[in-house]
Amino acid sequence: MTARAARWLLWVTFACVIPLPFFLVESGAVPAARLLLLGGAASAIVVGEGPAGAVAIVAGLLLGQALLYLAALWWLAAALARGLARSGRRGTAVLTALVVLASVGAAASFDLYRTPFRSRSLHGNLLEIFE
Repeated sequence: MTARAARWLLWVTFACVIPLPFFLVESGAVPAARLLLLGGAASAIVVGEGPAGAVAIVAGLLLGQALLYLAALWWLAAALARGLARSGRRGTAVLTALVVLASVGAAASFDLYRTPFRSRSLHGNLLEIFE
């Protein structure tokens, strides 16, 4: 596996599983992909109904935070991929797979996320956060 492929795989994984703080009406900790999803939904409402009201502000806050986090996660994935690339192509593939599996496994097993936007409970795991 090349360092570029490892960087992309790690970035997508980190964007979908690492709990990051967000600030809106209330605060919480969710993956950047969740912020992007909510910001996209709010943006669709703004496009359909116009920018009047608080929805445009909510969409801007969610998308702004998501884009900042995605940029930071890209930098983290690039740094980690560079470090993993020192172990050769096969080593990079194995170590990347281990990081991805450990990240997804931990996110699916434990209630790492906290969001006021869930209907069931305040805390949830990876299987529940994108519902």
